[in-house]
Amino acid sequence: MERLISQASVSWMSAYEMMWYGATETRIELAMVLRCAMAVQDCAMDNVQLATKKRERRSGLVARPEQDNEVIFESPSTMADKEATVFILDLGASMAKANSGRNESDLDWSMRYVWDKITDIVSANRKTLCVGVLGLRTDETENTLQDDDGYENIAVLQGLGQMTMPALRSLQTSIKPSKTWSGDAISAIVVAVDMIDTFTKKLKFIRRIFLITDGEADMDADDVGDIAQKMNDSNIQLTILGVDFDDAEYGFKQEEKSPTKAANEATLRELAKQCNDGVFATMAEAIDDLDTPRAKAVKPYKSYDGFLTLGDPDSSTAMSIAVERYFKTHLARPQGASTVVVKAETQSTHTLDDDPMDGVDFSAVKQARTYKVNDPDAPGGKRDVEFESLAKGYEYGRTAVHISESEHNITKIETLKSFSIVGFIPCDKYEPFLNMGETCITHARKNDTKSEIALSSLIWALHELDSYAVARIVTKDGKEPLLVLLAPGVEPTYDCLYDIPLPFAEDVRGYQFPPLDKVLTVSGQTLTKHRLLPSDELSKAMDDYVDAMDLSGVGSEENQTGEEYAPMDEAYNPSIHRINHAIKQRAVHPESPVAATPAELLKFSAPPEYLVEKIRGQIDTLIDAAEVKRGKISPLIRCGVVTNTFPVPPKAKGRRNREAVKPISGLDVDALLGEERKGSISQENPVPDFKRALAVAEEVGDIENAAKQMATIVRSLVTDSFGDSKYAQAMECIGTMRDELINLEEPDVYNTFVRDLKKGLLSGALGGDRRDFWFKVRWSRQGLVDQDQSEVSKVTHEEAEENLDRLRAFLGRDVALRSQEEITTNAALPTAGNVKAEQDDWEKWHEKSAEANITWGKDDCPKREIERNPPLPHVEHSHPIHFDESGLRVGEPTREGTVLCPWKAVLSYPDRYIGKTNRPRKPFLFVPTAQFVAFLGEINERLGTELTIPPGVNQQKFCFNFDSGGTPQPRYLARSENKRSMDQVLWPAVAQSDVQGFNNAPREKQDAFLQVFKRLFAPPSTSKSEKAQERAQDRARIQQAMMHHAQMQLGLLEEAPTLQVVFVCIDLEALEGQAHIVSEVGIAILDTNDIRTTDPGPSGSKWWPFISCHHLRTEEYSDMRNHQYELASTVASILSPYTDRGRDMMFVAHDTKQDIKFLLQIGVDIMAWPRVVGEIDTAVLHQKWRDGDTKRSLRALLSDLCIENRNLHNAGNDAMYTLRAMIGIAAEQLRKVTTTERGEKYVPALWLESPRWESGARWEDRA
Repeated sequence: MERLISQASVSWMSAYEMMWYGATETRIELAMVLRCAMAVQDCAMDNVQLATKKRERRSGLVARPEQDNEVIFESPSTMADKEATVFILDLGASMAKANSGRNESDLDWSMRYVWDKITDIVSANRKTLCVGVLGLRTDETENTLQDDDGYENIAVLQGLGQMTMPALRSLQTSIKPSKTWSGDAISAIVVAVDMIDTFTKKLKFIRRIFLITDGEADMDADDVGDIAQKMNDSNIQLTILGVDFDDAEYGFKQEEKSPTKAANEATLRELAKQCNDGVFATMAEAIDDLDTPRAKAVKPYKSYDGFLTLGDPDSSTAMSIAVERYFKTHLARPQGASTVVVKAETQSTHTLDDDPMDGVDFSAVKQARTYKVNDPDAPGGKRDVEFESLAKGYEYGRTAVHISESEHNITKIETLKSFSIVGFIPCDKYEPFLNMGETCITHARKNDTKSEIALSSLIWALHELDSYAVARIVTKDGKEPLLVLLAPGVEPTYDCLYDIPLPFAEDVRGYQFPPLDKVLTVSGQTLTKHRLLPSDELSKAMDDYVDAMDLSGVGSEENQTGEEYAPMDEAYNPSIHRINHAIKQRAVHPESPVAATPAELLKFSAPPEYLVEKIRGQIDTLIDAAEVKRGKISPLIRCGVVTNTFPVPPKAKGRRNREAVKPISGLDVDALLGEERKGSISQENPVPDFKRALAVAEEVGDIENAAKQMATIVRSLVTDSFGDSKYAQAMECIGTMRDELINLEEPDVYNTFVRDLKKGLLSGALGGDRRDFWFKVRWSRQGLVDQDQSEVSKVTHEEAEENLDRLRAFLGRDVALRSQEEITTNAALPTAGNVKAEQDDWEKWHEKSAEANITWGKDDCPKREIERNPPLPHVEHSHPIHFDESGLRVGEPTREGTVLCPWKAVLSYPDRYIGKTNRPRKPFLFVPTAQFVAFLGEINERLGTELTIPPGVNQQKFCFNFDSGGTPQPRYLARSENKRSMDQVLWPAVAQSDVQGFNNAPREKQDAFLQVFKRLFAPPSTSKSEKAQERAQDRARIQQAMMHHAQMQLGLLEEAPTLQVVFVCIDLEALEGQAHIVSEVGIAILDTNDIRTTDPGPSGSKWWPFISCHHLRTEEYSDMRNHQYELASTVASILSPYTDRGRDMMFVAHDTKQDIKFLLQIGVDIMAWPRVVGEIDTAVLHQKWRDGDTKRSLRALLSDLCIENRNLHNAGNDAMYTLRAMIGIAAEQLRKVTTTERGEKYVPALWLESPRWESGARWEDRA
């Protein structure tokens, strides 16, 4: 043995001589202990007695997590036992009385305990928990021993079996007092024993009998000893609960007890005493114990079963120990609720689907989810899409990055199951706040002596050296790795390792806070006396208060020392047990109110009252020392503990007193510790913040709050705008509000904002006269949302028109919003009749150059039409106009026919009526190209880059040359070093010589000059309607080409098919909730050689028999469940008779894009097969046939063709019906074309043969 240990020590040191461990001495000690573990692991065991003792000590012990975060150890066999329980209920007439001052009958009072037991069994929902109910002293007799004497008035109310809610409801109707006074409880016990023996036979069961009686009926006590022996032989546990039975330990004794009851009580007590597991108690004690929660026993399960390694597992010097890992603590959660609907009393049962809650007045809610996308051509601006057409995307900034399902594995880290130690750390170097998560316990694999001794050596090494181990664990292949801290657990009966997860770098929040015991000034001084620091008096008062509130060693008011306060096994989770308590009560009494929360659950919700009374003096002293003047009310004050409260002084005024004290560190502690304000919108970045606030909104109130914040920002932008400088940003915010609120179907919130905004703009409340901004809102069609734009809007189209009429009345002229097609010029308003109709050539040049500039106003701003009524007076602009007011007196009317101009219109003329022609224009700015090249050279020199002007077509964007010939030449304006100096430059007016030079230049020179300016701007982008039209044209071409290809290959056209193809349809079905696990594969094949000489018949129905089908289930191929490429080879083998003969194949599917992706997941790249020449998508064919854009489901497609179908979403059926649908659509498209050309009404062939057609149904209604 010593030689083996020595050899193992050498190899151990060679492998781990560089292992880090704090200090050199402790590293050597740990290495020496672990050497022994390695040596013992590899050597033969001579001391068998030691191994046997350890195996006996650990065998059969596993960790069993409890509901309240505790673990007990017990044999695993106790967790899987089946139970058979019989309740014997005394229903005699005497049980209808209310005794001992109670307000309810003895039977109802006793049933509290019974219902609690039964509801616990119902909630467990285990078929192995069997319950039977036996009635004693019933009016009728119904039991297996009723033919013998002495078993009268005993009836089986519920046979042994699983107890369900319908059975519980039925049982409740049977539990009521009878009119019978006689009935033998001993005989009832015999019947219960017979029921259990008959039901359980010789199987392994936990057998229990509960007898609930008041003992007022006569009993035959002759055979009590034999009955007790029989129950002991059958391992039956007997529990007798008597109503008002005497119990000295509990402290109850009934006065004036009848002789019969006293004798029966003695008999039953003796019977319970003779039974091995007999219990005799009074019912009062059992009912009092109902308020004490019972921790649910949870079946243990392994979180890891494998090897714990130290070192490289591939090396022979590594340590490897077989271990098992279980949960030590596990978060217990309250029972969840499901959404149900109460069945109405008047609702017909034919309208309700069958559900598993038979006999209950509830029905499960079936949920359906629809997906919509924005579509301006669809009703309401949205269009439904199929879930299969959607794809997953990862948020990346303000965009989404799509990763296909076939490539989704690149986002997952590939890991293998392992549990390896990566290092060690002394206990005093570890910070407890790093613990995060649930604790697990690890022990050696059962019945593995070598692993037990090796793990024990490691545990004792850590224990003796006060050290922890850090390990990396992957519980299963593909799971995310975790770092755990391993702590030694040395118990009297076993050794183990406790582990708790450690945080990664991203999990740690490293905040810095100012010190609490000193103040650091700006000059670097350290102050220990400061108004923000506690005084010595305050510190002492707080120390005394904390010491007085110490709960350690405080048990109860009677025994205030020596007992633990709130021990873990008595501190129950109030949320879990309160919900369970309420559910059980509502299950038994659905119409009764739920009782109050049991006092046992609230026992530790407040400090002990006697302790609060004890510390009154300390809290008063603390308040005085702290000079409390104002603040939050202490819980002790609410409870009435503190009485000397101080009046709250008025709020201090003044800038100095209002300024909050900032932390020395400069950190906003409230922002760090507090929760981020939900849905806040900043004025610096309002549009993304608004969208983000709506994305996290959970209620309508959150949406309204976000809209109010955005409305405030819009008003602020308009109010602070100098002229129209901030109008564009305000319009962007309004447009975002309108689009997002319409998408959320909350147009009323937006309409309220628009009405308020209009009032503020027209009343001058937003920085003066801002009516020009309201016209921008109207021109850009950002006004009220009517029902034509959103179906849920309360504003009708007529109301919107009325608002426009009010605008006309306010202006005194006609106003109309033009459509985009009507906008052909850039003039903001038509000029008056007396203004020159034609602009000069210089204005033409400026208008042409402005056309090249893309602005939002050109495409998005509708124009107003102003009716010139009354006609404007004719004036000569060359002479000043004077109005003769000499004959007018104050208060007299003006002369008839005088045309007047509103003063408001005069004031607003400069801002609103100058027009583009007369507005100041900014120049087009240029810099010398040589200067820009030099600038790029400086960048290249400093950063080591190679930036140049791009060659080719893009080079023209950096090089402009203005030819001479009379046209204007660029003029030097200024030299600018930065953007600020650029903004301060005063641009000169346009030189008249340039205007005259352009007008006098030849036509070709003018065109060349304008051509240079057009290069400055990108070509106008394609509008949404044009893009939609292009996409529609592309779809139409694809649909037509695919339809023609399918018809030609099927031989339906006059032209001969180019190929002799085999149509192959492959459909896959996945498990619910696990889309990556294939449950079924269906293959349907149609060989065109088989149908060449056969007429297709109505909708191709005569070709259906030539379709061959294959249906594969993964249950039949269990070895393929986790080996997808074996499944791929199976599919290939089915198609091999056609591929081996060199036949061309055409892949058919309903939505081929989705099916091709799914096939790739199982290793079938169908489009890469050498003999696959194309694909046919029945969804696309259906769009062509029905002249629609929406992809419909396979069920809808078959219904349109009038093809009978059943059991869809079965892979074999779906594949067969897909081929039938392809044949039917191809044939019906030909009939549709020929019928339409003849001017006849088209109806599919199978519809004409359908009973629905004969009953008057119209095929057109399915569109």
